[in-house]
Formats: sequence, structure tokens, C-alpha cells
Amino acid sequence: MPFLQVGYKKIHYTDSQPDNHEVRETFICMHGLGSSQDYYHAIALGLKAHHFRCITFDTTGAGRSPYTQVEQSIESLSDDIIGIMDKLEVSKAIVVGHSMGGIVAANLAAERNDRVVAAVLIGPVYPNPNVIPVFEKRIETVTKEGMEAMANTVPYGALAKGASPLVRAFIRELLLGQDPAGYCSNCRVIINAKPPNYGKISVPILLLAGEEDNSAPLEGCTKMFEEIGTGQKKMEVMKGVGHWQCVEAFEEVGKQILAFYHDIQ
Repeated sequence: MPFLQVGYKKIHYTDSQPDNHEVRETFICMHGLGSSQDYYHAIALGLKAHHFRCITFDTTGAGRSPYTQVEQSIESLSDDIIGIMDKLEVSKAIVVGHSMGGIVAANLAAERNDRVVAAVLIGPVYPNPNVIPVFEKRIETVTKEGMEAMANTVPYGALAKGASPLVRAFIRELLLGQDPAGYCSNCRVIINAKPPNYGKISVPILLLAGEEDNSAPLEGCTKMFEEIGTGQKKMEVMKGVGHWQCVEAFEEVGKQILAFYHDIQ
């Protein structure tokens, strides 16, 4: 399996490139809590087919990237993306982030426009104190019961009512594959997160919100969108979709990303 050494972290990644190596643009995608790079697999295949390079990776402590015992933050996870880009010799990229990854992508859009062409925020969490008890409870539950408890609840509470059993099974498998200690560490990242400087963002932004998303509710997405400073911003509400947009409705997400790319050219 391909790994990158980024500082003291061992990061598992996939670098999907067009067969003819004629790259129109590079996307780098960060998943959310309890997930892995496979969340973006269908999206990456679609982007590759349209001659884009798509880098996906497992955030430290998630998927196949081992937990380091070192606490992380939105800032350190942002540095990881820049580190991956440096290792793979990517000067600039479109950063895509889901859920917790949406906080990281927004932070990079605000602070590193020298490296970020644009950002796609998918079901992005708006950091606020109201979520703290939810994630403190998750830490308590996982510490006592392991990831089985999350696998038995998240695929039912975080998806749209019409999500298929196959989608629920896939998300269950993503959760069961997590290191419990890494999962709890990433819960603490969300607990300690502060809102990025949304008003400072000057690069183009696409925000994809799920109509039935209870984890990153439409209210928070709307608030975030209003605070984003760039004049090139677009928000789409995906009907009948919950929090796991790239699994529940990968074709629509892919179409939205491609349309956004053409709009900002």
C-alpha cells in the first residue's frame, strides 16, 4: 500500500491520474470523522475520467493511517494537506473537504490561497459549542464499547430516510475499520475547533449541503456561506440527501464539482 511520510505521520494515500497524464487540474480530498479515502472513490474515478488528478488519503488516525498518540487540530490537519502536496510535487490544488474535512478545507482556503485554487465544502461542520456534548458522548461510548456502537447508529441517524441498505452497509464498514483511539482523537479535533476566518476567503467556493443532513444542518451551512468573503461562491442544497453526500449521491456530487470547475474558469 502506498504511504507518505509527512513529518512524524505515516499517511496512506491514492493518487489517481488520467491515463495519458494530461492533467487539467489537481483535486486533493479530505474525508470526515469515521471515514476514509474510500468515501471519495467514486468521485475520484469520475474526475480521472475527465482528465483531472485526484489525490485521496486517510487522515492521521483514520482508515489505514496509523494513530500517532499525538493530539491533532484543524491547523495540524491543514498542514498535512500541504505536506502531502509538497511530497507529491503539487504546487496548487482544489481542496475538497467533507464534514470535519470541510473545516480544514475552509481553513486552507482562508489561510493558504498561495496553494489553494478553490475549495469544495461538502456537508461542512460549522464549529460551535452546541456540538461539544455530542462528541464528548461519542468519546465516552467508543472508549467503553468500541466502534461497534458507532457502526450500529451512525448509518441510520446521519443518512437521508431514503438511503439504500447498501449505502448504510458501506458506511458501517467505514466505521468498523476505524482505530477507536484515532476516532476519539478526531472527535476532540471537532470539540476544539474554532470557525475558520470565513470572511478572509478569496478563492472560489462550492458548498454542497444535504437537505436531510442532521450532522451539518442547513442552518449552519447557510451561516457559513453568508460569512464566506469571496464573490465567487455557490451553495447547492442536495434534495433527499443526508450527511454522507459522496456515498448517498455520488453522481450528483460529481456533476456539481465539474459544473463548478467550468464556472470558475
